[in-house]
Amino acid sequence: MTTPALPDDSDPIARVQRELLTVGRRGTARVRREDEALSVVDRSLLTYIQDNPGCRAVDIATHFQLNRSTVSRQLGALLDHGYVIADEEPAGGPRGIALRLTDAGSAAFHQSTRTVLDSVARRLEGWSQDDLEAFARMLERYNSAPDE
Repeated sequence: MTTPALPDDSDPIARVQRELLTVGRRGTARVRREDEALSVVDRSLLTYIQDNPGCRAVDIATHFQLNRSTVSRQLGALLDHGYVIADEEPAGGPRGIALRLTDAGSAAFHQSTRTVLDSVARRLEGWSQDDLEAFARMLERYNSAPDE
């Protein structure tokens, strides 16, 4: 059985995928380099909870298309650090309970967000407002497309 050939550099879909991979890797490297308290995973969870107070682990798992046990494990670390609080925690753990940021979680989230926004702003220096708006719209469009 032969392996199908991968698209070459002229394929725009392959180029988009490569650039998205680079964005993710650079974000991870930046967190390590700047000794951030929050990992990329932590930031993604805190961002979702910040934007959706009262959400549950199952909501997060659905949004990021992750296994609920993975999300529960990741949330466990945030609960242990005191960044997230579970309202009316049942015996089953954080999976089905309403989540919200604590004051410490909100402070860490805001500090980390400021650091990331500053880094993104430096990379986008010199872009016109029209280019920024177009780029934001394209990313939103990409992220809102349904997965199969």
